[in-house]
Amino acid sequence: MISGSAARTASNTATSSLSYVDSLVTGATAQGLYSVTVDGARVNSAMVTTLRSYGFTIDTFYDTMGTYPKYVISW
Repeated sequence: MISGSAARTASNTATSSLSYVDSLVTGATAQGLYSVTVDGARVNSAMVTTLRSYGFTIDTFYDTMGTYPKYVISW
């Protein structure tokens, strides 16, 4: 079990990252786009699951060395 402060920090990180993705999606739809690419530092597997549950399609791509993921979020 993790401490309350660690849980709050993790929650705040996830919430701010989802807010970041939300702002990207909002800006993209205002421009008539249907997808955004987000760096892997802003997205984790829990967020991918959450976004998929909202109806988004998530594709994962890696750099040429296969180390750093990028996520294409489309709707």
